[in-house]
Amino acid sequence: MGHKSILTTWEAGRYCGVSPYTVRHWVQTGKLRAYTTPGGHRRIRRQDMDAFLLAHGMPLPAEFREGARRVLLLVEEGSGLAKDMEGWSEALDVRVAASAFDAGLALGTFDPHLFMVDLDASAWDGLEVCRRVHATPSTAHVLLAGISKEASVEVLEAGEEAGVLHCFAKPLDLEEVRRFFRRLFPYAPWIPPVT
Repeated sequence: MGHKSILTTWEAGRYCGVSPYTVRHWVQTGKLRAYTTPGGHRRIRRQDMDAFLLAHGMPLPAEFREGARRVLLLVEEGSGLAKDMEGWSEALDVRVAASAFDAGLALGTFDPHLFMVDLDASAWDGLEVCRRVHATPSTAHVLLAGISKEASVEVLEAGEEAGVLHCFAKPLDLEEVRRFFRRLFPYAPWIPPVT
């Protein structure tokens, strides 16, 4: 299935090891987000499938358990996040984009598993960046996380609507970041243990 960003109920069932009828039930009961094509067929964004699996403690498919993880950061200069993450392991490939334009290029060439976006930056509209990544079929499979100095209900709700799985407060708590990665990639032994 590779990096397919839109799944049928059959593909979603294969993706997480359940019957397609189980997937349909999740959709019908509102547990799993999906949309209906003009022909009446259900389609599920891979990002929504991954978020559902994480929320219910189900294992992510093998491609997320094995091999290097690619993380793209769209953060303002001076963030200590990239430096800390780069020291975790050679199995973690971290790239930093200096602008929304650079991030757009990297999304196409680097194909990150996770894209972390500074939502407060003056040089770009972080929520709009997330919305576009989430809504674009070729990038909808990329998991999104936000970083914001304001963790108000409004910001969190806007982030959720834009496809953001988790929003980190500034200043960043690197232990919280590690806990998030532990939850996101539970089979990755290279993530430093949480102290």
